[in-house]
Amino acid sequence: MNQRKRTRLPASVTALVAAALCLTAPQAVAVSEGAATASAVADCRDTCVLGVRAATHPRYDRFVIDLGAGKLPRWTTSLQKGGRLTMGEGAAMPVKGDEYLKITLHRATGFDFAGGTPVYRSPRHQTYDFPSLKGQGQFQYADASAREFHMGLALGKYSSYRLFALTAPNRVVVDVHH
Repeated sequence: MNQRKRTRLPASVTALVAAALCLTAPQAVAVSEGAATASAVADCRDTCVLGVRAATHPRYDRFVIDLGAGKLPRWTTSLQKGGRLTMGEGAAMPVKGDEYLKITLHRATGFDFAGGTPVYRSPRHQTYDFPSLKGQGQFQYADASAREFHMGLALGKYSSYRLFALTAPNRVVVDVHH
């Protein structure tokens, strides 16, 4: 009888650990699978912007801009307080936040110049039910030859954000702390 108890204990512990891992896994919104192969044949002239994804973690929300191969783009940011997420000539995105982080990737585009088609495969705007990240919006301009990619993040009440690049695969990451 003791032998049976010993064999059942590890199985129940394993089941408990597996259940705990499922409950604590971060929520995520992923980029489409086709976006990863889009940059292999696309001619974006500089860096291809393939898509975006987001997830929440215990201390921060993470937003990732997936990029194609090649040189990482330079970026600039600015904050907009209140109102609606706007950029350029008053174009507004249907995402709401307390403030907005505007990100411009320079020498990057979501457009294939050779094929004349977009390579950006994520939604143009999306809302999230995360503690600090409330949504994202991508601004599209008629002149893709400017080779700038404009993105805005709708933020809730937050303390700070950190923006950095990673490689293998190339991506720009924004951590918005709770």
